[in-house]
Amino acid sequence: MSEIKHLDQARVAILSRNDSDLTIPQIRHENMSGNSIEDVNGQSNPFRPIITPMGSTNNVLTQLSHNKDPTLEPLPQQVNPGKQIMTSRNPPGNLYRIITTCCWSAAGGWSDATPGAILPFIEDYYGITYAIVSLIWMANAAGFILIAMLSHKIQPWLGKRFSLVIGCMSLCIMYALVASGTHFPVIVVGFFFGGMGLAICLSQSNVFFTRLNDLSKYLSLFHGSYGLGATLSPLVATAMVNSGVKWHYFYLITLGFMLFNGINFFFSFKGADEDLKPWDDDEPNESLESDNNQYESDDSQQQEEFIGLQELTREGRNKQNASNKNSQSTHSADMLLALKNYRTWLLALFVLFYQGAEVSLAGWVVTFLLDYRHGNSSVGYVASGFWGGLTLGRLLLTKPLHKLLGARRAVILLSLTSICLVLLGWLVPNAIAEGVFISIAGVTIGPNYPLQIGLSAQLIPRKIQVISLTIITAFGSSGGAIFPFLVGLISQSVGTYVVMPIFIGLYCGMLGLWIALPNIERPIESKSNVNKWTQVWRRIW
Repeated sequence: MSEIKHLDQARVAILSRNDSDLTIPQIRHENMSGNSIEDVNGQSNPFRPIITPMGSTNNVLTQLSHNKDPTLEPLPQQVNPGKQIMTSRNPPGNLYRIITTCCWSAAGGWSDATPGAILPFIEDYYGITYAIVSLIWMANAAGFILIAMLSHKIQPWLGKRFSLVIGCMSLCIMYALVASGTHFPVIVVGFFFGGMGLAICLSQSNVFFTRLNDLSKYLSLFHGSYGLGATLSPLVATAMVNSGVKWHYFYLITLGFMLFNGINFFFSFKGADEDLKPWDDDEPNESLESDNNQYESDDSQQQEEFIGLQELTREGRNKQNASNKNSQSTHSADMLLALKNYRTWLLALFVLFYQGAEVSLAGWVVTFLLDYRHGNSSVGYVASGFWGGLTLGRLLLTKPLHKLLGARRAVILLSLTSICLVLLGWLVPNAIAEGVFISIAGVTIGPNYPLQIGLSAQLIPRKIQVISLTIITAFGSSGGAIFPFLVGLISQSVGTYVVMPIFIGLYCGMLGLWIALPNIERPIESKSNVNKWTQVWRRIW
């Protein structure tokens, strides 16, 4: 009660200053004989004090609850601070970074599409079976999974710039080993290094593009560049091996491309960690629950200011310590948050099935045509037709479909169309017709990946986006390695025709996972007077 007696003797004004979530009281006394106001160190104060009437504590709290003094109101920018939009020009150097990452994407597509075109030549060169040659994809998957396990450490250890450079160097190790044409186990080890490099660069690049303002536009360019490289690669590889050049010399070209990309990353992403830091932070609305708790704590502290200044100061210190503790959360805690987020796993499995279907079809369709449609060596160009269709789909359809239908509906429509086209290619016993169907299927398969990345950026909190997208990317790339291996393993016993039903099965599973995701693109509507089937339809479409 000593504080109340003190309030009866002097009028006290408390001005709260919000500084790093710490409420710091400043005591100001009004002279009993005049209107001048002084703080504790004697300086004049331009603010009008809160006049505390003498009486009970209830009167004090009542006045506080009705007080409208602007000095106690949070500033608008503190509640919802404005944030600049990240574009190709802001921050400076972003245009160079966009061009560099698109060049790397083209080289990545060039690399990924090569095995499908030259797989029969690798088998003949080493005298191995489908099951053994498929180990290159398993090694690739092991590299992807290793990077997924280390995703929460890589960027804090290396930063954006050196993460990308080391990813390119890892790919260069793969190409150097494969280009040597040495023993097959060494080739398998090379593909392991390639899996690590692809996972690092692809995840970092995806995160970078999701920060840009026109997300669908830049993602279509990035993944369209991948398709462009994948289109050209089988053409060049098929022409080289048909002219008598050994298959492994092709990787010398790929090695040169990746060295060029590594140098580009080194210069274009200089200072990127500092430049892009404002867009790596959490959005204000991503922690609404913690904000509400903070406001409730602030209200209780303002009431206690009139009862005990010492207690207030103690609580302020406790609040500051808690804030500092939260801000210093470890990367392991972020990893745990990403692993607990069910959307991370739904999207990871979605991309696992998607890339498994895509790479299985592209990797084994040439062998299927040779075995079951009795085509000649020129059927290697069908792989280029597939990747060419994928490129056109990503460049021309991604943004219009995203704008017209939204990512969710577009993926559903494209996936159903892809299943129909591949089914036709399987059932029509003609090599030319199958080449046409597979190429058109590439058009409808292509946009799914950038559309999925765009929706992931909306579904996953920014705090864990880097880790979650690395896991998603690594799982997807693993699918692009594991399922081609399984196709080769099964083909050893029953034949390469299994690539078609496996593709259809993977796409059906992919659709189920996509539908299980929250439908955030449909406005929230009242469920009253709506039957169950309508609710189910709204949940899906």
